[in-house]
Amino acid sequence: MFDPDAQLQFAIWAPVLMGGLFVFLFGACVGSFLNVLVWRLPTGQSVVTPPSRCPRCGHQLSWRENLPIIGWFLLRGRCRACRVKISIQYPLIEFLVACLFLAAFLAFYAPFDRFPGTLLGDAASPWWHLQGFGRSWPAFVLTVLAIAGLVAMTLVDAKTMLIPVEIPTTVTIIAFVGWLAQGFLPESRGLREFVPIPVASWTVTFGAVGMLLGLGVSRWLVSTGRLRASFADWNEFVKEGDDGGAYPHARREMVAELLFILPGIAGAGVACVLAGLLGYTSQETVCQPMTLLGGSMIGWIAGGALVWAVRILGSLGFGREAMGLGDVHLQAAVGAAFGWKVAVLAFFVAVFIAIFWAILALVMRRFNTFFQREIPFGPHLAVAAILFVVARGAVVAAIDGFALGIESAVSLLAPREGVETENLRRRPPAQLAQPNDQR
Repeated sequence: MFDPDAQLQFAIWAPVLMGGLFVFLFGACVGSFLNVLVWRLPTGQSVVTPPSRCPRCGHQLSWRENLPIIGWFLLRGRCRACRVKISIQYPLIEFLVACLFLAAFLAFYAPFDRFPGTLLGDAASPWWHLQGFGRSWPAFVLTVLAIAGLVAMTLVDAKTMLIPVEIPTTVTIIAFVGWLAQGFLPESRGLREFVPIPVASWTVTFGAVGMLLGLGVSRWLVSTGRLRASFADWNEFVKEGDDGGAYPHARREMVAELLFILPGIAGAGVACVLAGLLGYTSQETVCQPMTLLGGSMIGWIAGGALVWAVRILGSLGFGREAMGLGDVHLQAAVGAAFGWKVAVLAFFVAVFIAIFWAILALVMRRFNTFFQREIPFGPHLAVAAILFVVARGAVVAAIDGFALGIESAVSLLAPREGVETENLRRRPPAQLAQPNDQR
């Protein structure tokens, strides 16, 4: 006789595990493509043709040799034709992406709601498993593809100190299309407050569309020479391998970037006025295609604006380029895929990740040359965003613990007469990650 409880657990977990296996294999295939992208894109090669081949002898890989993860082991880490060593980076990246896809799938759809009050119970918004994969697949596909894009940007940025704009642009387009498509799928009215990204009202959606159109005008003005691109004379002052501090006109270039933003601000203002004239002034946030798309657009604007503001203010203050435009595009893509709240919180979490990495590198650089390399800020932004997707409960708990620890320390150092410490405690800031937070 079978145990009824065991049968019930099998019935609950079997579909999740089968789906997880498929997602793992899909992630491994995406990781294989990322290996090609990371190798070819920085050198200007096509990521589509020719098929995968040995970079030394040109031997084209067969389908068996090109199998994700296990292909490297079948070849025993060497090219079948010329016997040159194949870096273990290839199967490691494929395995990493596969694990991240699987972690996202389990966080979203596994029945962790049976563990309330734990990190597993808060693994993701309940919207995911209540909707089910069949009615949330566009959101899931855009999420895992955004994770893949962040992995690609991390690898390229760590290797070349540059983020090709094609990667965050592709992630942004996938996010816009995915959230728009998600809006056409049926959804219970009771789940609207749990949508994974903060949705936008009609007025805000109009404003976001207007800003994007205005920035599109700015891009056209730059491409036609009517507006000067910033740092156009960079190569005249900074040679390859030199420090960016050699560029003497960083403050001047920030003026050019502020001029670039102005058409976007004007477009947002005109669009909001137009929304009022057309009667689209309702502040109700309903789950429909345009408001989901508007939420994604607001995330793109908020994520990019935050990093761009740091870039402009830092460059004006220190007289050198503070952050790269690649970081602006990266964080904008994070906001488009995961919403503005995750984009803002991930930025501040990335600061702590960067500090941790700096301390680790300081200790380990004596033992391993890998830690002697300078790591730009982009990979820290990407890691923070991925953690919010696959390990939100742990990240939120860590932020809440840090905030409450700081608050307790302040209350001990400067106690207020007649006010108990418990009354001074406010809601932890990490609750901003909850999409139903109305603050």
